[in-house]
Amino acid sequence: MKRFRVRRAILLALAIVFLAIAWVWDGFIAIERFVVRMIPWTRVKRAFAAMVDRLPAPLVLLIFLVPFLIVEPLLVVATVAIAMGYVLFGVIAWIVLKLLAVALIPAIFDLTQHRLMTMPWFAWAYGKVMAFHDYADRVVAPYKEAAAAVLRQWRARAALATRRVPGVALLAARVAARKRGNGRPAVPSSR
Repeated sequence: MKRFRVRRAILLALAIVFLAIAWVWDGFIAIERFVVRMIPWTRVKRAFAAMVDRLPAPLVLLIFLVPFLIVEPLLVVATVAIAMGYVLFGVIAWIVLKLLAVALIPAIFDLTQHRLMTMPWFAWAYGKVMAFHDYADRVVAPYKEAAAAVLRQWRARAALATRRVPGVALLAARVAARKRGNGRPAVPSSR
């Protein structure tokens, strides 16, 4: 029984980490799409997509892996710099490199996915990763629901507490009005 609990806890931790990384990945894809929409790069994107369509799939895989192949050795250099006493420089370099990798790899994957899926082994590996993503969602779902219930309780308690304190209710009404966008605070009900 104890062994099952330990295994379950480890699987839960792995699922949470996996979903957090997937969430960040999806967020950077959304940011990339937003930036592409904001900046008139549609021609560049179309040209890149046309180039990707003409290239053989293994070369597209190389394009997808270039940021990874550049960043990972530099991360080792940053780690060595930290170990040699250049802590501030190493930490800053490590963070910048990680952010660069996390921002670039999803964007490039989004642009090359259609060609990468033409390779059977890549499609198989992608299917396995997505299957684990679905499994991780199912494992974490009860905990997410429980956390959402606790958050709702805290919000209800905070709302009750703000109603009891005279000036806080008006401040909360102003904040809520700003969120609604009309700029006029709702009149708090008197008890």
